[in-house]
Amino acid sequence: MVDKMFKLMDEIYIKSLQSVQKIMINDKHCFELYGYDILLDTNLKPWLLEVNASPSLTASSKEDYELKFGLLDDVLNVIDIESRLTSKEKHIGGFDLIWDDGPVMSDDCGMDCINTAAYASNSHLGCYFDRIKQLRQTHKAANLAKKS
Repeated sequence: MVDKMFKLMDEIYIKSLQSVQKIMINDKHCFELYGYDILLDTNLKPWLLEVNASPSLTASSKEDYELKFGLLDDVLNVIDIESRLTSKEKHIGGFDLIWDDGPVMSDDCGMDCINTAAYASNSHLGCYFDRIKQLRQTHKAANLAKKS
């Protein structure tokens, strides 16, 4: 039931972005960060309430600060100002590439998931992972790829 909930949440992200794809700015020198408000009903069915084009990054607690600091750190890693990545990465910190002109299939990245069969796509919603460790592995793999 929980794995189905995460799959439905992924579908919400993909379908909502596809619905506005033609009016979104498509410039490789720009990016936008969206915040999704999703309500779960008693059957764990997700319902999209709204999409925020400018989500608040103000922290209201220590945990909120850590979450948003990690988010911003991951955004800077995705932007890759230092050109440390190969641009073929499927995971960068807490971000997963789930759509690239079609669904992106997962590779085994050692994340502890509720039900790995539910994660044929590259989404890791509901998985536990150490984002710092993942970033180190990503940068190490990118360095090796650039050297070869």
